[in-house]
Amino acid sequence: MSCPSMIVDLLLGEPVPIETALDDMSVTQIVYVGEIHTIARHHELQVEILRGLVERNPNVALAMEMFTSGQQPVLDRWLSSTEPVSTLVENLGEDRWTNLMDYTSILNIARNLNIPVVGLNISNGIVRKVSRGGLESLSEKEKSCVPPDVEPINPLYAKLLSIRLKVHRAFQGKTLDRVIFAQALRDAVMASTITKYLEGPKTKDRLLLVIAGNGHLNYGFGVPERVKRQIDVPYRIIIPSESGELELSEAEKRQAADIEISHEDLKFIHQPVADYLSVVPIKSNDRDDSADSWNVAEKQPDKERKQ
Repeated sequence: MSCPSMIVDLLLGEPVPIETALDDMSVTQIVYVGEIHTIARHHELQVEILRGLVERNPNVALAMEMFTSGQQPVLDRWLSSTEPVSTLVENLGEDRWTNLMDYTSILNIARNLNIPVVGLNISNGIVRKVSRGGLESLSEKEKSCVPPDVEPINPLYAKLLSIRLKVHRAFQGKTLDRVIFAQALRDAVMASTITKYLEGPKTKDRLLLVIAGNGHLNYGFGVPERVKRQIDVPYRIIIPSESGELELSEAEKRQAADIEISHEDLKFIHQPVADYLSVVPIKSNDRDDSADSWNVAEKQPDKERKQ
């Protein structure tokens, strides 16, 4: 039996109607909506939030991790067309987000309502180079894409990443400094793009709905804290739970290490994971390894993808 999702206000410590959460979100300037990229319920939540915000404040823009700044011209041409999302995917070529078709509903709604869509991310190729060889491995042109404030990295965020990244078998027993820096690079680029957009003379009054992986938003680390360093505007974060819904391919299972992350392991953070949490009862996976659903979520908290 499928159960509807529930919105929990993590500061009140109580479930609230989605309408109450939307009323609260609509009077801020940034609403961050997290996701695990391949879970359908998360995309449905994004659509519900976009529709709800537009009903309350029609001056909304959508910003997405799924597109790079360099892909903005292709995205803009699609937004001004009547072509299907499959054509957008084709026009983006090989350097595109792998499951972009999963965003069909929200992209079509944005286009139909004339909502601008902003590409936030940096080229996956640059991130790969940084994770393997650091900033020194980049060309001068590539370095120009790196925000000057990519460092420092919040030490609590770095500690959280070091715990979660060990779910990747390839990272076991290895120094994760460069991988953490690569994650911070994505955060810094997305934060810089958000800031520039909200400082624009024609866009400064927009309510910006930001869609990004949970790993870029959890506990207000990553993108939100970097934006706050640059512009202090009101914002909310809503994170959807994994709840046992993530399904890994056989290849992903082979790459995952079987680790457990406990409540105690995360006590050092001392702040809620978000303002709001969208949850459903844990779904049984009927797996042979007897790992619980939380552990499965931790195996791929914000898994690397080919754009």
